[in-house]
Amino acid sequence: MRFYFSKRFSVLSMLTFLLVIGCSEDEPIMPTDQGVSTETSIFFNSLTLEGIERDFILYLPESYDGSTAVPLLFNFHGYTQSASFQFSYGNMRSIADTANFILVYPQGKLLNGNTHWNVGSWTKRSNSDDLGFTDAMIEAIASDYNIDLTRIYACGYSNGGAFSFELACRLSDRIAAIGSVSGMMTDRTQNNCSPSHPIPMISIHGTADNIVQYNGNIPEEIMSQSETLAYWATFNNTDPDPTIVDIPDINNSDGSTVEFLKYPNGDKDVSVEHYKITGGGHDWPGKTGNMDIDASHLIWNFVSKFDINGRME
Repeated sequence: MRFYFSKRFSVLSMLTFLLVIGCSEDEPIMPTDQGVSTETSIFFNSLTLEGIERDFILYLPESYDGSTAVPLLFNFHGYTQSASFQFSYGNMRSIADTANFILVYPQGKLLNGNTHWNVGSWTKRSNSDDLGFTDAMIEAIASDYNIDLTRIYACGYSNGGAFSFELACRLSDRIAAIGSVSGMMTDRTQNNCSPSHPIPMISIHGTADNIVQYNGNIPEEIMSQSETLAYWATFNNTDPDPTIVDIPDINNSDGSTVEFLKYPNGDKDVSVEHYKITGGGHDWPGKTGNMDIDASHLIWNFVSKFDINGRME
């Protein structure tokens, strides 16, 4: 695999980013010609993989000083969306500042005019090497920053969540744990799944999601949430039946309630967790839709318990 990495700001990324993102929530970020925003913890990066330029946004936490190895978390956007959209919608910057991990928002390629991640199903005509792109990002980032290579995590929204399952299945030598919000595992991902170690997994999904249907089949060749949970519970050798807890309905105006399912006691003490949002739609809870939970915090709190060898002491 050959790639070239540069900390620079591509024209496409710059235009997209300036249209939709702010420094905190609303304050605009202005890039410099070196590819670093005026908020110096945000870097706009490109790498060339097999002759194709790929972009990503890297957020360096305020607490990072390079003296110790830190975790790396990828956060993948949804279908038709962008790294800059997910930078705001799935905002985890304040969590990264507190917990001291590097946060990366990659940019998907176009398929029939729409950005996407190659997971089969409705993207099955894609030839995008997104697994190679992720591997190349890890190599490039680790060459510039002090990364704990046993603590690389992936999460995503919708199509990005589906791609997190793809990474768990096919790049498991890199990925320690994953999270999915409003996303699901595809049939192709399952059929090509051969992780080299137990994979801790957290999923968050609404039962009224009409984009990625909770019970499967929409989009085409997509598994249901129950099938996805059963697959990972079986693979990880967890308890077959989950413990179930009702989450307090602290916001009764959002039209939804949350049930927490946990499959514990897997190999290497990994677990599978699921937040079932009854009445919830195609959302990132805490940002839109259900306000009883915060998807960003839940994902980090879960994945951060594990490294590639299982649950940490």
